[in-house]
Order: sequence, then C-alpha cells, then structure tokens
Amino acid sequence: ILDFSKIEAGKLALEGIGFTLDEVLGAVSTMVAPKAHDKGLELLFHVPGGIPQRLRGDPLRLGQILINLLNNAIKFTEHGQIGVTVRLLEQVGHRVRLRFEVRDTGIGMNPEQSARLFQAFTQADGSITRKYGGTGLGLTICKRLVELMGGAIGVESTPGAGSIFTFTARFGLGETAW
Repeated sequence: ILDFSKIEAGKLALEGIGFTLDEVLGAVSTMVAPKAHDKGLELLFHVPGGIPQRLRGDPLRLGQILINLLNNAIKFTEHGQIGVTVRLLEQVGHRVRLRFEVRDTGIGMNPEQSARLFQAFTQADGSITRKYGGTGLGLTICKRLVELMGGAIGVESTPGAGSIFTFTARFGLGETAW
C-alpha cells in the first residue's frame, strides 16, 4: 500500500542502474518457485537467444511486477504450468523495448472480469476475493510501474483455460548499462 500511495502521489522515482536480466529472473524464480512447487505446478522461464542481458533501469521494480504477476498466476492455477517469456520488441541505439509474458493454465476470466482488473481495490469478482483473498492493489501497482517504465500492461484470458498477462518496458542497453 505504501508503493501505491507513493505512485498515486507522483513520488515514486524509478532507478536507472545497470543490471542483468538473468539476475532479475533468477531472483524472481527463487521467490516464487517454492509456491509453484508446493502446488505441483511447473514454472518455466523462456529467454530466447538475442535478448539483451545487460540493461539499465530499475531491476527491483521489474522484479516486483514479475513477482506480482507470477504470484497471481500461482494463486489462480490448480494444475498445469506457469511460464514467463521475454521478447525483444525494439532496439534503437542504446535503448531497448522488451515484452514480458506470464502465462498460466488457471481459472481464466471473462471479458468483464478482465476489464476491471487494473482498477484499485478491485478483483475479478466477489467470489474470487472470498476464495483467494487479496487487496486488489497488486495489478494496479503493476500497471503504474509499467507506465513509469514507458510501457503498457494487458491481459488475454479465457474462462477455464487460463490467462496471459503481458507488459512492455523500456531499458537502457549494452555498455551504457555499466
């Protein structure tokens, strides 16, 4: 809630430090893998060759977004797998735009539920809040952080078939990151 207050007040500034994508994904995996394992879920990360590793940006906030999306995927998935895929969308000079996808085989949502997801203190519907808990702030914080990173966030979902949350973000690239 503290992050939400800072974001809403325009007081949250992103860092611009050098980091590697693998370090962030490794830390995220360490945080969420035990929860996935406890539910018998497979957790997969796919970073194709050609994805820049040395970046400049805010690794803590990138990790926060991914952890939130993955925790939601784990929460709403009873069996199957959860996957994270990173794609290179654009590279111009020393700047890059990446797309992150978090895919699950969970309960999914209808279009009306999906439309409400990124509003503060809102969840897909009351029955989900009762069954799974939560404040309804996580996705709102993710949306604001993604926007601060020059990106956008969205979801594609089918009831009973799972969801794919995607977000884009911009980073510095290459030697400029060090």
